[in-house]
Amino acid sequence: MVTPPSGPPVFSARNLKVTTKAGVQLLDDVSITVPSGTLVGVIGPSGAGKSTLLGALTGLQPATRGQVTWNGRDLYTEYAQLRFLVGLVPQEDILHRQLTVRRALQFAARLRLPPDMRSAERDQRVDEVLAEVDLTSQADQRIDSLSGGQRKRTSIALELLTAPRLLFLDEPTSGLDPGLDRQVMESLRSLADCDRVVLVVTHSVLALDECDRVLVLARGGRVAFFGPPAEVLPFFGVDDYPSAFAALEDETWVDRNARASAHDAYAGRTTSVQVPVPAAAAPPPQRAAPARQLWTLIRRNIAVVAADRLFVMLLIGMPMLLALMAQAFPGRAGLSLSEAQGDVNQVQQRLVVLVVGAALMGTALSIRELVGERPIYRRERAVGLSPAAYLLSKAVVLGVLVACQCVVFTVLALLGLPGPDDALLLGDGRVEVAVAIAAVGVAMAVAALAVSGAVTSTEQTMPALVAMVMSQLILCGGLFPLAGRDGLEQVSWLLPARFGYAATAATVGLQQPPAPGIDPLFDPTAGQWLMDLGLLGVQALAFLGLAAWTVHVSVTRNPWR
Repeated sequence: MVTPPSGPPVFSARNLKVTTKAGVQLLDDVSITVPSGTLVGVIGPSGAGKSTLLGALTGLQPATRGQVTWNGRDLYTEYAQLRFLVGLVPQEDILHRQLTVRRALQFAARLRLPPDMRSAERDQRVDEVLAEVDLTSQADQRIDSLSGGQRKRTSIALELLTAPRLLFLDEPTSGLDPGLDRQVMESLRSLADCDRVVLVVTHSVLALDECDRVLVLARGGRVAFFGPPAEVLPFFGVDDYPSAFAALEDETWVDRNARASAHDAYAGRTTSVQVPVPAAAAPPPQRAAPARQLWTLIRRNIAVVAADRLFVMLLIGMPMLLALMAQAFPGRAGLSLSEAQGDVNQVQQRLVVLVVGAALMGTALSIRELVGERPIYRRERAVGLSPAAYLLSKAVVLGVLVACQCVVFTVLALLGLPGPDDALLLGDGRVEVAVAIAAVGVAMAVAALAVSGAVTSTEQTMPALVAMVMSQLILCGGLFPLAGRDGLEQVSWLLPARFGYAATAATVGLQQPPAPGIDPLFDPTAGQWLMDLGLLGVQALAFLGLAAWTVHVSVTRNPWR
């Protein structure tokens, strides 16, 4: 019988190599072994593979070759069980800045902690991590009012909710002044002292003396040094870190034999701690079911919207502004063909304004939603968030918001004007028009989610918004006939405005004399109106599937950055 050795748990990475498909070496035989309670700083020039190493050590981007173990258990082969022991704080804040610190942690606790944990127990855990990162006095402050160091500690608190034994941080002091830099590193020192392994990738060398070990990477992902911070500069034979980084550019000293004496001495010293015999695999902690996650995410989305006063004002103001513009159109026939007395153009123009206005509101509401939250989603996905719950929560909240906007817009745009002469199904033509306009807004909001999942930055969303709205305007069917125009007609079937305009045209009766042109989608029957709305629903579902695919691709392309 093998008796596991006593001593602290050990984190070990052995002979890690990462090679791209093109054959480029990103990591070259990296090995470190440290016991629990160790703070490790990773430094090196740009292109040295620090981020690649972080991905390999966390298991989010496993190394091409090599092994990562915790207490003798292989992180790669047992990732489903061990990933909950890993905390990762990326460089970007993984926070909704509109919320207070406590509120953000409470939502995270509902998503990450076991579902059978009582609310009082979750709140107690939130209080514990607030105290651990020294944020108790800032618990009820909005995150966007905190200093840079306090925001970073809030991100750390999110990861501490699940009591990870391994905590990894990517550039936690980036953009901080020297004083805050020191405070963050002192906090990490305290966290490591609580029986954790803490590894921090950093460009700052101001507080490396807080670390137990420093890993210096050279270009190509080669280990240049691994040992106590006090021995870094003597090893390179320099007096300051800029000179040490300059030395890393000199390939003559990078020979393995030249490095062996310094690196292997401490690699051997740390590996002298016996690696425990792997324990039996334990089941991963239970996570909330997707339905429970969906409800939590819906509540969080509503809280984020409600906390953003400017956003709420824009939500209320946009339909009013668009309605004011619609009221400025010449002619007072509204949507009544009998009142138009043969001037069908003013009815068509008003329908175009309603449909395109709905498209604009839906697109503007959603176009930045996913790309703006990508760092948050990536991290939450890594700890068990259901992609379906996340996407559905966005679609539900944004869909309800834009539907309300569209109804208000339609009511105000037609205020004081005649409505359609007849109704097809709902008994009131105005109601049918409002339903169709709301359906356009919802479908466009979901389409914008798909675009938001595909773009790589918020700056790319504005050109996409313009293109989406202009295409709805041109191909809705209200500016010129589309029926029978090969190519254009088929392309228009991909656009929500096409079927939204068709549904309103059916209610108004544009297919009847004296309206010119024949378009089967305008047939003034209840069946055609329902078909137009049904096709809008099919489009919305297709866009939702496309959004799921774009989100999946964006995360798998780079799981954590």
